[in-house]
Amino acid sequence: MPAPSGTPGSVLRMSVAATIFDLDDTLVVEEAQARWSLRQVAGLLPGHDPGRVESVVLDTARRLWRAGPCWALCRELGIASWEGLWATFEGGHPVTDDLRDWARGYRPGVWSAALETLGVDDGATATAMSDMYIECQRDGHPLIDGAAELVRSLQGHRRIGLLTNGPADIQRLKFESTGLADCFDAVVISGEVGMGKPDPAVFAYALEQLGTTAQTTVMVGDSWGRDVLGALGAGMAAVWVAGGRAAPATLPDVTVVDNVGELADVMPGWDRGRPRR
Repeated sequence: MPAPSGTPGSVLRMSVAATIFDLDDTLVVEEAQARWSLRQVAGLLPGHDPGRVESVVLDTARRLWRAGPCWALCRELGIASWEGLWATFEGGHPVTDDLRDWARGYRPGVWSAALETLGVDDGATATAMSDMYIECQRDGHPLIDGAAELVRSLQGHRRIGLLTNGPADIQRLKFESTGLADCFDAVVISGEVGMGKPDPAVFAYALEQLGTTAQTTVMVGDSWGRDVLGALGAGMAAVWVAGGRAAPATLPDVTVVDNVGELADVMPGWDRGRPRR
């Protein structure tokens, strides 16, 4: 199938023995779900524009997140500020212990500061908004159209892995809520193993868990920097889920699809021992 305009790219090599998927905004809706949850929370502030509430909370969360003592670690593990608003960081690697402790104050601090910006001084409302956001996020992250069918079509035909950045507790929750957990042969979460994409070491660890090699494995994800360039740096080929974006570059070992459901049109060629050009 043709790549999105201006972003040609095809995986030109190897018989594929394994496919590794990213989770957020590749298999499940992530950022849009967080924004939807914030708009639900805005209902606790009658008379305030939900879009304005969403923007203020996200801006406040980002500012405090980046000013915190764990910002370098969060960048390394790929943990976003809005994830810090509902993650407990339980079950995480020891490197996240300080983050777990700091986040206990970060969460109420964000809601209080956001309300101050919105001209509201009400501690009870800040607590209620925090609780409601967590509840909305824990209710589930929808699967992206075509993701379930694609993953299940691969089960039994090749090794399937998950390699995702994020806190251990919420990534496990999102993944297990997909109903696809039984399809995966290996699951690697940055918050559990203490290293994240695009570090070649975490790709090597995922390959080890799958029992496969870089030369016979393809990474599928929506982040050009973390998924695509990370995979190439580890010696793998990649599929970029563009979501309507133009690819930053045309690379020989990168296939571009607009959404993960379209990958089903590429996979049959791989099953014959070589990716379709």
